[in-house]
Amino acid sequence: MATKTLLTAEEYLQISDRGPSELVRGEVTEMSPPSYRHGVVCVNVGVVLKLWARANNAGSVAGNDAGVVTERNPDTVRGADVQFISRARLPEGYPEEGYPAVPPDLAVEVLSPNDRWAEVVLKVDEYLAAGVLEVWLVDPQNEFVEVRRSDRSPVRFECDELLISEAVLPGFQCLVREFFARD
Repeated sequence: MATKTLLTAEEYLQISDRGPSELVRGEVTEMSPPSYRHGVVCVNVGVVLKLWARANNAGSVAGNDAGVVTERNPDTVRGADVQFISRARLPEGYPEEGYPAVPPDLAVEVLSPNDRWAEVVLKVDEYLAAGVLEVWLVDPQNEFVEVRRSDRSPVRFECDELLISEAVLPGFQCLVREFFARD
């Protein structure tokens, strides 16, 4: 019986033609290609966070499924739709290539219509166990954001509510509807 060869995060990063995927416990797991709407919402979230981060010299925002290493031996690399790492946690001269040595303060997952809630919650739990301070689940279909942290119950923000994340993003606030703008 053949033994599976499990990839490390570094080996996974070197695969040039992998398509939409994540590394889960050493194995490449294919994902459905995102829809246009998904991409629009990801950009909206990223722009709102980037403008806030720049105005406050707060840290770095990344998108496009930038990898977050959530487990080692075997390695798991999740593709957060958007992530933020505060200047306080960001290593000096953080790498241009590869994965940051620290987990993000915030990971954002924009839900797709084919996502199963149980699988998304498992991914959230991985992020939190890896040291991510807060995870936003952004639902474009129902237009809400659910904020999850390890130290409290999930909090849901509806479309017309003000999303505030004072503990993780001091001074940040925006109307949830900004994430779902279609312009």
